[in-house]
Parts: sequence; C-alpha cells; structure tokens
Amino acid sequence: LPRITAEELKQMIDRNAEVISVDTRDSGSYEAGHIKGAVNIYYDPTSDPMNRQMMLMALPMDKLIVTYCDCTDDASSSNIAQELYNLGYDRDKIKVLSGGSLRWVELKYPLVGSK
Repeated sequence: LPRITAEELKQMIDRNAEVISVDTRDSGSYEAGHIKGAVNIYYDPTSDPMNRQMMLMALPMDKLIVTYCDCTDDASSSNIAQELYNLGYDRDKIKVLSGGSLRWVELKYPLVGSK
C-alpha cells in the first residue's frame, strides 16, 4: 500500500492542500486528540462493515485520502485503505500515514481535541 510520511502530510496540511485525513481509531481516542481536519471512521474488524463502508463512500474520490491509526504496524489504517480500493477509489489517491499518530506525536506535531 502506498505510504506518506508524517513530514509530508504536515507540509500538505500547512499549505492547505486538498487532503482528507481519516482517523481509524475509536471515538474516544479521536476526541482526545487527532490531526487537524481529520474525520473519524473507526476500524473495528468485529463490527458489521456496512456502516463503515457507507461513511467511506461519502469521502470525495477526487482528493488525496490519508488513513492513520495508532498501531505500530499501521494495520487498521491499511485495512481502511484496502476497503477504499475495494470501493473503487483510485490507488493514486489513497495513502497510509507511515507510523500513524504515534509518529505524528513523536515529531511533536499538534493534535486537536473534540469538545
């Protein structure tokens, strides 16, 4: 799966590039702190995938979509990226954030919380 580094994503966000970040963590983790502008689509392999797929299909097909999780192996974000491919999204428009939110925090990049 194509990857993007935290540094590359941060530069894109800073210059207001058209990028959609998808936080695949649970809502509590998302609310505690997420990348600015990220949408929360929780990846739970035990739940019915229909709701998740409906949310994924609502994402624009013409913008870069970057998925991220807080897994050391990027497993949840990779699974969401694969689901996007399966739904017909262009491989060139989907990337997995290498190192996820753990790498983002390690670089001391800001997270925003939800109220």
